[in-house]
Amino acid sequence: MTEILIISHSSEIAEGTRSLVSQMAGDTVIHASGGVEGGIGTNIDQINDMLEKIEDDTICFYDIGSSRMNLEMAVEMYDGPHQLHISEAPIVEGSFLAAVENSVGSSTEDMLEKLKTMKK
Repeated sequence: MTEILIISHSSEIAEGTRSLVSQMAGDTVIHASGGVEGGIGTNIDQINDMLEKIEDDTICFYDIGSSRMNLEMAVEMYDGPHQLHISEAPIVEGSFLAAVENSVGSSTEDMLEKLKTMKK
């Protein structure tokens, strides 16, 4: 089953989005990382730690600025067995759509096609 990774500059946004999405699609595995050392920011090491925990193909969402750059670098460095997809959809709306679609059995490819219509 496709997993979801949420990367935000804010731990509150990352955890809040995970909480919201989990309530609507409880069986979807959602990883979230946000903030750096209690402050605002993203960190490639934190993202790499999240990627080590995935157990299936994953759709990744990010919020603003350097979160995209750090996520792209982490995905490029990933050499695990699963496929990683970076979505251009807004973090809350996109992860919500993906999780709900995942919970009803949509394929990763179908989710990615639907997410393309939600570009930032």
